[in-house]
Amino acid sequence: MWYVLVKDQKRMIIWFPDMVKDVIGSYKKWCRSILRRTSLILARVFGLHLRLTSLHTMEFSLVKALEPEELDRVALSNRMPMTGLLLMILSLIYVKGRGARESAVWNVLRILGLRPWKKHSTFGDVRKLITEEFVQQNYLKYQRVPHAEPPEYEFFWGSRASREITKMQIMEFLARVFKKDPQAWPSRYREALEEARALREADPSAHCPRSSVSED
Repeated sequence: MWYVLVKDQKRMIIWFPDMVKDVIGSYKKWCRSILRRTSLILARVFGLHLRLTSLHTMEFSLVKALEPEELDRVALSNRMPMTGLLLMILSLIYVKGRGARESAVWNVLRILGLRPWKKHSTFGDVRKLITEEFVQQNYLKYQRVPHAEPPEYEFFWGSRASREITKMQIMEFLARVFKKDPQAWPSRYREALEEARALREADPSAHCPRSSVSED
């Protein structure tokens, strides 16, 4: 997964023979399964689709899998991997109920191969990204836990996240990532339904079906 993301970020051609040579290696007989799982994670976490663009040369490319409206709401300079990372953190905060301790956030991010003090080939300085850049963009709030010794910090939704991302979008994201029904988180799902209902009542025209909106 990271190999494909880095290749795309560097504007390099993603060739299947290169994937076999550089990553898959002796596991070639399981390549279909590996590619299928890679595609699944890219779609669920980063909103990207791994597409075979040339059967002759076995060339792949990454394309955006999210709808344009969803991209607009969570756009971070069109850097899709950043969007997936942000949604993962916002989802954790939402499931926790109020805020998420920094240690809990890193426990989740380690599953994705991200470390707080290790520079990443796609995200660069991950700790700086989530504690400074996302905070400056008002997607996250990063605050010290009162009276905690040794010092601890926790993350909250920022004002921009609250304006641009709905709770139902978070529930749908969680359902895609964990392959579960949104009702697997009953209290959070009820809260998301209540917010969606309130939004519809406040501005019914803002939630009309996409098919009724003229497109360019």
